[in-house]
Amino acid sequence: MTEVAGTVSRGGARMHDPRVWGTTIGAVGATVFVHANRGLLDGAWPTVAAVAWVLALAAYVWTVFVVPRRFAAPEPVGPLAGLVYLGGIVFMLVGIFLGRKLLAAQGLEGAEGAVIAFFVGAHFLPYARAFHAPLFTTIGVTLMAIGAAGVVLAAVWSVTAGAAAAVVAGLAMLAIISADAWRTRAAVAQRESAAA
Repeated sequence: MTEVAGTVSRGGARMHDPRVWGTTIGAVGATVFVHANRGLLDGAWPTVAAVAWVLALAAYVWTVFVVPRRFAAPEPVGPLAGLVYLGGIVFMLVGIFLGRKLLAAQGLEGAEGAVIAFFVGAHFLPYARAFHAPLFTTIGVTLMAIGAAGVVLAAVWSVTAGAAAAVVAGLAMLAIISADAWRTRAAVAQRESAAA
């Protein structure tokens, strides 16, 4: 039997680990996406969004902090990782600023949640390589696709689509983080070890 490298622990006991505390930043951002935009939805959709958020947040807390999982030793980051991080933040803020201006010029201010989702997603892409974290690619591409779809639908159908896209982006971010944590749960790692 081959031993799978790493320490088995609950995330809640490893709050110092960026694979745990770093997800809280994403969870807060996802929560802001949902709650800042659900009130712009029609009918019962704000309530549906709130219920979906509660379920997604519960899954996030369970998989990230409670379920025991295997934490492999983190790969060291390069000397430029900090600059990549700051560059991503600057790119995101400039993109959001310009995107909002463009929407305002087109009379689509209500769709700004979708533009924000797009640029938040885009800012994650360079982080995948800089921090050896493929999760950032998944989150980035997903949020960009949802944000772009929201902007297009807002322009050709209803401005509410931009808010809906932002809500979906928040829920998707929580789901992706949860799925990534679930993938590394100890039971799976032990089965893979036994099969090797």
